[in-house]
Amino acid sequence: MAASKLFLSPQGLSKMIKSMEEECGTPLFARTKDGFVPTESGIVFYEKSKHISKEINEMFSAIEAASSKEKRFKVGFAAGTIRAIDIPVVNHFMKSNPEIVGIWDEQENEKVLKKVLSEEINCGLVVGKVEAPGLVAQLIKSVDIVLYVYNGHRLWNENSVSIMDIKDEPLISMNKNYRIYHDVINACHMNGFNPEIIAHVGDGVTIRSLVKNKVGIGIAPRFFDDSDELRAVSIKDAYTWDVYGVYLERSADAQIAKRFLQEIKG
Repeated sequence: MAASKLFLSPQGLSKMIKSMEEECGTPLFARTKDGFVPTESGIVFYEKSKHISKEINEMFSAIEAASSKEKRFKVGFAAGTIRAIDIPVVNHFMKSNPEIVGIWDEQENEKVLKKVLSEEINCGLVVGKVEAPGLVAQLIKSVDIVLYVYNGHRLWNENSVSIMDIKDEPLISMNKNYRIYHDVINACHMNGFNPEIIAHVGDGVTIRSLVKNKVGIGIAPRFFDDSDELRAVSIKDAYTWDVYGVYLERSADAQIAKRFLQEIKG
């Protein structure tokens, strides 16, 4: 039972006990027909080791707390924004600045913004310009929103299409975590129809794969080059997919945020 709780075999546990007894120079357990019974020396060993273990745990907790203070600067990424930035540049900046917590975690646009405003994180990459008291918003990158179609589709040879052209088309879209999903839904409703969305995906690569296999057509930022199997068609009056870096001007780490955004903007 004791061995299994420690993820050890009975033989491994016995070997460890024997090693400790040799180091202490006295038996710590008496072997009986009912199992191991601690000797008086074993009881002393156990009581003293509890205090030592507590001090060691407190030491590691203090070290972790000190490390957390040093790594105080946190960056949040809205869904899709990691694809829009130069990852090697961001990675190098994080590693070159020990105060930055290097966590790559994409969340919903609104969650990232709320975390910046509540100072839970120090800087965020979000989609779309936002305004709030004391919030600095810097444009990092703009990407056209396009319609991806497959070879042989009726829109393959078009240079541009309107939002009405996707009515009754099987549509592949980013999922509800992405702002573009809600913008597409709203645009379709403004034109008087509900889009036939047959797939909600979490990344542009999946959209490209589904379109190439003629599952449907897809709306996404222009991240991929045209090929013999898939091409991007411009959407008339479409907005751009804009990635902004945001941080609070009053933040103690505003200068780090400013440097970070300047670095990734290039």
